[in-house]
Amino acid sequence: MARKKSNDPQDDGEADLIDRNAGGGLETGTQDRVELPHEDAVEEAHSAANLAGQTDRGAVKRANFSRLASKRVSGVLERLSVLENLANTNTYDWTQQQHDKIFDTIGERLDEVIKVFADAKKPKVRDKSQLRFEV
Repeated sequence: MARKKSNDPQDDGEADLIDRNAGGGLETGTQDRVELPHEDAVEEAHSAANLAGQTDRGAVKRANFSRLASKRVSGVLERLSVLENLANTNTYDWTQQQHDKIFDTIGERLDEVIKVFADAKKPKVRDKSQLRFEV
């Protein structure tokens, strides 16, 4: 995998992944990429919202999410593929304790991220008593 630098001023530093495999998969030859809306479609939606003079904030936010999620999930899948290379017993040896520590850590972090996503869509309930002040 190689990274392509973007000249897009709205790109927050995330580089596009360029697959140099003839088969189109990751280094391991598997097709683990998550298919999210194509960047051209996202840019068209963004441009259309701007051209109409009506900034549909929701559409822009969804377009930004799709663009960044595609890059970031692809990056996670790429890194998992690199981690998978450590399973080669001809080159590496590990203990069950090391194995457990790796996957417990990954699992805990994944659970935290899943919880953050779930909590973000929950209705926000404010305790109005905290907003009152009496002397």
